[in-house]
Amino acid sequence: MHIKGKVAIVTGGAGGLGQAITRALLEKEAKVCIFDIHADRGAEIESSLQSQFGGDKVSFSLCDVTDEEGFTEAFDGVVARHGQVDIMVNNAAIVNERTDIDKMLLVNLGGTIRGSNLAIKHMRKDEGGEGGVVVNVSSIAGLEPHFQLPIYTATKTGITGFTRSWATNPYLKDLGLRFCLVCPTAFTSFITPDPQLQVLYVDDLEKLHENSGFEDPKNIAVSVIDLLEDDDSNGTIILTDPKEQDRRMKIEATDEST
Repeated sequence: MHIKGKVAIVTGGAGGLGQAITRALLEKEAKVCIFDIHADRGAEIESSLQSQFGGDKVSFSLCDVTDEEGFTEAFDGVVARHGQVDIMVNNAAIVNERTDIDKMLLVNLGGTIRGSNLAIKHMRKDEGGEGGVVVNVSSIAGLEPHFQLPIYTATKTGITGFTRSWATNPYLKDLGLRFCLVCPTAFTSFITPDPQLQVLYVDDLEKLHENSGFEDPKNIAVSVIDLLEDDDSNGTIILTDPKEQDRRMKIEATDEST
């Protein structure tokens, strides 16, 4: 995909990783619509990026990805404004193992599924769309178990399974769609939740982070751009790594429907 001129939606766009992905897309001359539940932060980011890239290049929409009606209205607003959506990056996520379990399920897994389904409905060529790419942000926890974060791991594993399932759809060529995954390890973000709420075993997670290190969100955003620009990347999973070269896996499409 040539990103220049394409219209992208980034959920969780006011977070550290969301901002990095948004900026990377803008630098490729895409038009980016930031969706986030943080109104003040989102408006501040919108103003800053409009000053740098132009008022018609970036916009912010207050959007709760757990609210199906509100999410649909925000998505439809982008279509009404730009006439299309070509790129959907489902990035919104929270971490809370102790008090808001249902919300974590609804944001992380539910929000990704809703965002993907909205993109599929709009993009699919067999129903009048122009095609497009869905990039879902999972995690290393979506590929391997983490006892410190069992519920978060369940949501990210669900995202991995959902995305892989769509990527193996034998009718994707007719639909004009691609599905990819980026799976970061720990990364720096402007939001730092209370670790006592965030995880079950704080000391163990801190030791894990000491060994693995923290990624710069800018490097993860590079992987998102790479997935978008590679037309052969359907089913590709990039596991980013702050210390080693990123690992790339490919989930091949099936030969026949089931």
